[in-house]
Amino acid sequence: MTALSTIGWLPLQYSADYLITQVLNGIALGMILVLIAFGLSIIFGLMGVVNFAHGEFLLVGTYTALTVFTVSGSFLAALLVAPLVVAVLGALVERFTLRPIYERDILLQLLLTFGLAEIIREVVMIIWGRTGTSFPTPSWADQTLDFAVFNYPMYRLFVIVVAAVIVVAVYLFLTRTDTGLIIRGATADREMVNALGIDVKQTFLVVFAIGSAIAGVAGALIGPLRSAYPTLGIDLIIPAFVVVVVGGLGSLRGSILAGLLIGELMVLTGVVYSPMSNVIIFVFMALLLLVRPRGLFGREVAE
Repeated sequence: MTALSTIGWLPLQYSADYLITQVLNGIALGMILVLIAFGLSIIFGLMGVVNFAHGEFLLVGTYTALTVFTVSGSFLAALLVAPLVVAVLGALVERFTLRPIYERDILLQLLLTFGLAEIIREVVMIIWGRTGTSFPTPSWADQTLDFAVFNYPMYRLFVIVVAAVIVVAVYLFLTRTDTGLIIRGATADREMVNALGIDVKQTFLVVFAIGSAIAGVAGALIGPLRSAYPTLGIDLIIPAFVVVVVGGLGSLRGSILAGLLIGELMVLTGVVYSPMSNVIIFVFMALLLLVRPRGLFGREVAE
């Protein structure tokens, strides 16, 4: 028992250091969900596309990172290659499958991305197998850090830091660069941006590639925490959609806050009663939508 020993009033007599660890675990999971939801929100905010294949983009990122890590021995190389591969995959999907049906019924887009998810998952199983594969933690992160009152795995802190850096970088890109200004302008008034001579279709391609790349990063980061298995994308995309809805469709700051809330809710509920950890997020979402039907920061257009 550490200096912060068991505190009598805490639920079920959990020690304070254990609860601090679980709170940090909730932040780590929440940041992964934020990355996934960021990609979904960027794509929906500009293109109005609800991408059911987003989880499979993450899955490709996980297996790509595992392959690069196994071959090169460098996790940092895997962390760079995985989003690039997934970005190319996303660009190809946008150009050759989604672009021809933008003006058609949204139901067709939903069915298409759902079908793409099934195809990508099957291809992943053909290439890497139908059973899960262990994803080792890089040696430099396979240790715990001593914070005097508690110990915490170095890799989980790495996940939190890297995810936070990516979130800040994407936010600054969208708010402080000319390309980001074009993207936000097209989100607000697509026809006006097109009238100014800017190729909105090319902007769509860039946005879809960026959103897909973020999913690739999330896939690489989650690998050592969850291992690589064919249904990983399904397991993570469901709570990620909850994050998007709770935060508000297309809202980036909503995705950040909602991701952290959902991550903490899942982990801390799991501490008390694990069978409820996946159910509680839907209860929370339903109650929130009764009060705020558009979510925490939802509005007509993305931010």
